Amino acid sequence: MVMAQPNRQILIVEDDGDTAEVVCTLLNEAGYDAVSVDRGETALNEIVASSPDLVLLDLNLPDIHGLDVLKRVRTHSFLPMIVLSGFTMEKDKVSALEAGADDYLVKPFSPEELVARVKALLRRINWTPQPETRLVVRQLELDIPRRQAHIRGERLHLTPIEYGLLITLMRRAGQVLTHDELLRGVWNEQYEGDYSVLRVNISRLRQKIEQNPRHPSYIVTVPGQGYRMPL
Repeated sequence: MVMAQPNRQILIVEDDGDTAEVVCTLLNEAGYDAVSVDRGETALNEIVASSPDLVLLDLNLPDIHGLDVLKRVRTHSFLPMIVLSGFTMEKDKVSALEAGADDYLVKPFSPEELVARVKALLRRINWTPQPETRLVVRQLELDIPRRQAHIRGERLHLTPIEYGLLITLMRRAGQVLTHDELLRGVWNEQYEGDYSVLRVNISRLRQKIEQNPRHPSYIVTVPGQGYRMPL
C-alpha cells in the first residue's frame, strides 16, 4: 500500500486576525497545513516544537520585530521564510533579505502570487537535478543528492536561495550569467529586474565562501552584466 505524502506544514506569523485567517484559508485550500500565531515569541517556540516546512512572517509584530525573529531563527536554522509586509520601501526589503529572509512579498498581495511564491520556494528545496551528482570548482564542492556544499574542506550552511545561486553559478562556471538569468533561474520570471534581492543574496553567499568577500575570487561581478564564477 502506498502511503500518501503528508501535507507541508506552514506557520503564519501575523497579528492581524483577519489577514491571518485569509492566508490560512488560502493555503489550506492549496493543499498545505497552515496554522497561525500572533506573537514573535510564540512563533519562535512553535518553530522549535513543530518544525514547520516554511514560515510566512509579518514584520510589525506586537512583541518582537519580525527582523529579530528572522535573526534568531537564522542562528540555528535555514528554515525557508517569506516576509509578508506592508513596508514598501526598498530599504525595508533589503533589511529583511540581509536578516535572512528567502523572499519578500508586499501587502496587499494577490492570492495567486502568494501561493506561487510558497510553491516556488518549497520546490527549490526538493529539487535535485539528475543525472549530476557532484560539481567542483577549485576548492568548492557541491554534493547534489545530499544538497551539501564544502569550501576548503569546511561544510557550508546554505539557505535554499543560496544553494540555488551556488548550483546555478557552478553549473555555468567560466561563463557570465546576467542579472536576469540568475533571477529567472533561482527565483522565477516574476523577479526579472528585481536586482536588490539578487544583490543581497550574492553578498550573503560571498560571506560564506570567499576568503575576502571584498575581493571575491569565486563570485566575480561583471560590471553592467551580472556575475561569473571563474574556473
